[in-house]
Amino acid sequence: MNDRSVGVEIDATAKWLEERGIVGAAGLLRRVARQRDDALRQLGLHPAPPAHPGGRVEHPAPRDLDAAAEAAMLRTDVARLQALAERAGWVPDPSVKRLLRWRDGWWELSHRRKNPKDGYHDTGWYLWGPVGSYDGEWVDRHKAPAMAEAERLITAHRAATGEGQR
Repeated sequence: MNDRSVGVEIDATAKWLEERGIVGAAGLLRRVARQRDDALRQLGLHPAPPAHPGGRVEHPAPRDLDAAAEAAMLRTDVARLQALAERAGWVPDPSVKRLLRWRDGWWELSHRRKNPKDGYHDTGWYLWGPVGSYDGEWVDRHKAPAMAEAERLITAHRAATGEGQR
């Protein structure tokens, strides 16, 4: 990775989001990680590595304090991203008839045409959620009632699994 690296976990998560068409969240995640890294450098917690006369760069061993500060900042950044994403509600994907939202996991509401071979027995809006929730559940034929019903289903799922009480 380059000197503007955001870390293996962040990069892997961003790539995972991009593979699923959630490019905006991936970019936001990378930007927040870079801002965190810049702030740590400015605070002197991650000093710039000194250069050797031969042009090599020596990488200092991380200190426990650095690791703890970075982990705390990452948890804070992720919590902030999740709160912002949840507050945003349903976000439309302009390339297809799809809406995405965050509520203790990514949820997708997509419009599909009737195609029994693919499992779509009616034209309308279908809901997908995190593992163990909904996997292509038909919600409604029209967008507004589908969004309202999806909210009800998500809330009921979170209440049943205890996720809404965190």
